[in-house]
Amino acid sequence: MKPLTGFAVFSLTALVLAMTATAQEQAARPQQGQGLTVHAIKDGKLYWVEGGGGNSGIIIGDKGVVVIDAKTTAQAGAQLVAEVAKLTPKPITHVILTHSDGDHVNGLAGFPDGLKIIAHENNKMEQMAVYQFAAVEVGGGKCIPPANRLPNVIIYNDKVSTTLDGEHFVIHHFGPAHTNGDLIVELPAYKIAFTGDIITSTVLVHPEKNGTFEGWFRNAQGLLGLAVDSYVGGHARDLDTKDSLRKRVSEYQGIKDKVDALVDSGKSLVEVKTAMGDPAKDASGCRGIPYLSLSNVEFNERSDRAAELK
Repeated sequence: MKPLTGFAVFSLTALVLAMTATAQEQAARPQQGQGLTVHAIKDGKLYWVEGGGGNSGIIIGDKGVVVIDAKTTAQAGAQLVAEVAKLTPKPITHVILTHSDGDHVNGLAGFPDGLKIIAHENNKMEQMAVYQFAAVEVGGGKCIPPANRLPNVIIYNDKVSTTLDGEHFVIHHFGPAHTNGDLIVELPAYKIAFTGDIITSTVLVHPEKNGTFEGWFRNAQGLLGLAVDSYVGGHARDLDTKDSLRKRVSEYQGIKDKVDALVDSGKSLVEVKTAMGDPAKDASGCRGIPYLSLSNVEFNERSDRAAELK
């Protein structure tokens, strides 16, 4: 586990732009403003919530509530708080952030004060970078995390086992994958893990946040090694199982192998993207920052490995 140092500092400008892009892209989706859907995993104890941004978790403890991920906007965050109030009169006491993307973080603006906000150290650094390098956004509001809701309980270790309000949590950092500060939240009593965007149908890797495709495979193997039966993905509409995760690994390995073979044969990025059937133009966020395809990400990683100084 490494903090953002050295070459990582070079990418802070891209990081800031991409963080803003994620938030506005999510805010533009039809689900925004149309309410949330609450799914019970165990009535009275454990739920996952879709809509309004990335999927969230609700864990009702002895005296309070732990929430995993906070939606995209202050409005969506307030809606999530209201859904919690429908389930229990107990207050929200903790929020665990799986990563720094705006669709999982910015909704904290709609949460009450005084929360313990738990995140990986690199997550906090990524959020803080917005205020250091994108001051022009202050006052605009749509693309920046709430300044008074930065993480205040920091995860430095690769594995933390703890009890929050009577519930057992195991929090894992398997290294950079989707971002540099990804966390997996395992709930052993329920044999389930909240994966953030390690499992997602949208953006898989943010290279500008030092996420890597190679790291995604390490994270997937880490997830498969957990003593759980199911996973709540960051944008999934259904729970994943180990079988469905293995299927994802197989599909992504196929992409990686094809791209690696093309790169090794001397193909250009344009030729690789054409061969892989990528669209002519990458999807983009609010400032035109592209969401790179998996084949583009792997092309860059394979090329970088080939050019590494020995």
